[in-house]
Amino acid sequence: MYRSTYQMARDEAEIDDVLNKCADAEDEGRSQYPGMTYEQGVRIGIEWLLGMTGESPFEGDEG
Repeated sequence: MYRSTYQMARDEAEIDDVLNKCADAEDEGRSQYPGMTYEQGVRIGIEWLLGMTGESPFEGDEG
């Protein structure tokens, strides 16, 4: 799965939106994925950034 170079598949607005949702969830003390490990979340987030998955990190959002 490792490549020597990666291309970001998401634009600044998409990334900002996800970061804002993460900050809101942290401020409110909630998680949309309480059963997920930290490592799973990191992997899924990176896969989304690289376009390996079209699914948004948050349910109900468009990829």
